Amino acid sequence: MSTILVILGKQTRAFAKGAYNQGLFDTAVTFLEQHHQVLTTVIEQGYDVAEEIEKFKQADVVIYQYPVYWFMMPALLKQYLDDVYAYGVFFGHADGAYGSGGLMQGKKVMLSTTWNAPADVFGDAEAFFEGATRDQALAPMRKTHQFCGFEELPHFSCHDIIANPDFASDRERFVAHLQASFANVAAAAVTHG
Repeated sequence: MSTILVILGKQTRAFAKGAYNQGLFDTAVTFLEQHHQVLTTVIEQGYDVAEEIEKFKQADVVIYQYPVYWFMMPALLKQYLDDVYAYGVFFGHADGAYGSGGLMQGKKVMLSTTWNAPADVFGDAEAFFEGATRDQALAPMRKTHQFCGFEELPHFSCHDIIANPDFASDRERFVAHLQASFANVAAAAVTHG
């Protein structure tokens, strides 16, 4: 049985109540707790840094659920990373190349994000992101975790959620994504274990 830490990084605003992200967070927790030990953090409710560090030490996989605000993570999520990702726990001095001092080796991370941007603006050289993929647009969060030694699982995203929300369909896709991702994690553990 794996231990999975699911972190909700929504930040409630007048125009964004966070229901979509809350629903996806709840979906992940309900699905995963059937076969895994699940730890949770809802950043907006507050957190104790030492307790969060212990959760990361216990976790085999970390899933972040958050909205993309102004092409970045919400400010509360950034503050959480600044507070929790401590030197000597998440990263240290690298004797090798820059970025090789990650101390979270063997742990995996998945980003599950919600966007107002439609999916078809990614990977199109003529569209807003100038050909960048969703994963390229998420580079700061991805590189943060690579720096700390995490291995990436396939990421998940919901798009156009303000103009054209379809939570039922997105929830169904998310469950399928979790099923596939965790089947692959279990297969890898058997192969390497």
